[in-house]
Amino acid sequence: MRETMPTCDPNGVYSVKRTCAELGVSHKTLMKYRKNGYIIPLNPGNIFRPKYSGESIINCWNRLIRI
Repeated sequence: MRETMPTCDPNGVYSVKRTCAELGVSHKTLMKYRKNGYIIPLNPGNIFRPKYSGESIINCWNRLIRI
């Protein structure tokens, strides 16, 4: 995970690839974060192409930086 806060727009919508880049993790790690409830996709019913909000990316980073 990156040590610096993500610079994404809180109102933006991001793909898995871009979310991973913002957090500095692999897609497998992102799936673990999702499974553990650290990040929630905008479309939880679509498991094949989840989208994440910039706000959820920043919140995830804030939660994980404290652990």
